Amino acid sequence: MIEVISASIFLLVGLLFMTKGSHWMTDSMIPVAERLGTTYIAIASILVSVMLSIPEIFVALYAFFRGHEGISLGVIIGSVIANIGLMTGLSAMIKPLSVDGRVVIRDGVFALIISFIVLLFGSDLQFDRVEGITLMLLFVPYVLNVWFFEKWASKKARKEELKEIKSELKVIGLGLVDLKPGFFSFVLGSGVLLVGSYLFSDGLIRIANLSHLSDVLIGLTIGALGPSIPNIVAAVHGTVKNYTKIAITETFGADIFTLLVTLGLLATLSPISIDKKWLFFDIPMMLLMTGIMILFIFKGHLKKQKAILPYEGGFLVLFYILFLILNVLFFA
Repeated sequence: MIEVISASIFLLVGLLFMTKGSHWMTDSMIPVAERLGTTYIAIASILVSVMLSIPEIFVALYAFFRGHEGISLGVIIGSVIANIGLMTGLSAMIKPLSVDGRVVIRDGVFALIISFIVLLFGSDLQFDRVEGITLMLLFVPYVLNVWFFEKWASKKARKEELKEIKSELKVIGLGLVDLKPGFFSFVLGSGVLLVGSYLFSDGLIRIANLSHLSDVLIGLTIGALGPSIPNIVAAVHGTVKNYTKIAITETFGADIFTLLVTLGLLATLSPISIDKKWLFFDIPMMLLMTGIMILFIFKGHLKKQKAILPYEGGFLVLFYILFLILNVLFFA
């Protein structure tokens, strides 16, 4: 009983620290985005994706170095699925979401291609160093892709996107225990985030040892949901404030960064073995959810509606819940 309580405390305190640390780091990026302006809007856009994914990276790395690579893999795939099911799904249930068509082509199609590549690389039941390096290098064409799209966008479109990026950064921060944005808030936020990630990862490992559940299941559920909660809350908060483009843009950016950089980094550090369940269930479910989300968006554009409607958001949420239920029932 004491062990369960201590593990729960580690998880809760770690989540609190991760949330506040990531918010302070995000707040510190607002002046950077303002200085970059419309000329370097692509860099500002990439920074948002990085800020959203940092908690997942730290949690996955800590679990990996502690010898629980199953938790790390679960966090990676689980966070991608949670972003689609909850960040986008819950936001769409509140208000119909919108997104620029060029963002769908730039990010959505790229996210689907990357998911297929991850499935291909994992087909031999492992990710080796070459595949890890390849995933990380694929982030370069993504950055170039973003840069070219922004370069050829109209000045009006770039101004609108800069305004949207600053709105995203402010909404992600949520205004809790504010610090003046700058170098100090970035350093302090980084330190708090590191401590929070360590505590949260340690709590995950304790839960895994006490429950005798598989590491992958722990990572897919608690491990993925914890670091994603601040981003989910921020997206919902933004949607309530009529920032209806934030949820989809954040989901695409965070998912691409998580798959390319986080998974790529882990495989580069050491080859990762995966089980058949991860290959034949979890990754295909991730692919399916990504495809369904993009299909909803294209349907909305073809019918000149919003990108994702409330009932479609509800479907994504139910799909995510079904994913969790199937994992618990058949793979615990």
